[in-house]
Amino acid sequence: MEWIQALVEQMENPLVRLVAGESVRGIVRRVRRGRRAASAHSEAGPITALHAEGMEAPVTIADDRTGEQLAEELLRGVGNERMRAATRLLGAHRGGHWLRRLLAEELELTMAAGRSVIDRGGAHPSVDWDVLGHLMLTRPGVLKSSTSEWIVLQTAVSLAGSYAVQLGDVVQGVSEDEVRMIQRALEEAAFGDAR
Repeated sequence: MEWIQALVEQMENPLVRLVAGESVRGIVRRVRRGRRAASAHSEAGPITALHAEGMEAPVTIADDRTGEQLAEELLRGVGNERMRAATRLLGAHRGGHWLRRLLAEELELTMAAGRSVIDRGGAHPSVDWDVLGHLMLTRPGVLKSSTSEWIVLQTAVSLAGSYAVQLGDVVQGVSEDEVRMIQRALEEAAFGDAR
């Protein structure tokens, strides 16, 4: 019964209470959104082996910003062209699906990775590509997704330099429009933004 006493002592810590409370609230939000989004999820394609167990519908943040606008907010102060291209790719893909998830599930992903996937150390928040790449390698199950969503995330993290991706898998696992999006991101990473 010592473990119960230790648990009770830990729950008296305000920080532990906050983290536990936010985790529970996050789970409840994901379940509610998942139920609503399950019928709206348009892709019925195969699920990667890493994501087959316990598949959930994608979670998004409902707001008025487009994925591109969200990407631009996360790019303020980022000068690295590869990171800019990767962020814009995630902003362009399915209305910013991954950027919205990274923000909505920031606490859960931070707990899984041990560090935040959103770097808030500078003047503006941005994606921490090293942490995201580490999370994809060590805990891919926390990033449940469809095959094409996973491939786009892999490609973006690879562009930023934190993950290796197989181009054959990319070509076979995404739609024609997604290939064009990835191609634009590759060109931006190589030659800079043409906007």
